[in-house]
Amino acid sequence: MVAVGVGSFFTPAPPRPDAPHLAAGIVPLVPMFFALRETFLSVREMDELQRRIHIEGLLLAMLGTIAIVLGGGLLQINAGVPPLFGLFWLWIPICVLYALGVFLGRRRYS
Repeated sequence: MVAVGVGSFFTPAPPRPDAPHLAAGIVPLVPMFFALRETFLSVREMDELQRRIHIEGLLLAMLGTIAIVLGGGLLQINAGVPPLFGLFWLWIPICVLYALGVFLGRRRYS
């Protein structure tokens, strides 16, 4: 998040395909890679029940995101509805649905 904020601060002009703007888009991927690696390793160290709960959360997030993207795409193609949101904002429903799936999984197995 800090890398995205710093990159946006130093490149306030509209997006262009020049070196500073490309760096502002690529540099945040490095800390994100380390965060994803830590998440992967922490899930790998969980016991079977906790892993099952998180996999159910991921399943809900994946299926819910597919439904959102497919529904929005069908509305754009068939009904001429303008795009509802950019791809950047797709992380919000993914995180919300994942948290909901983990919450429901913990309730189920508690």
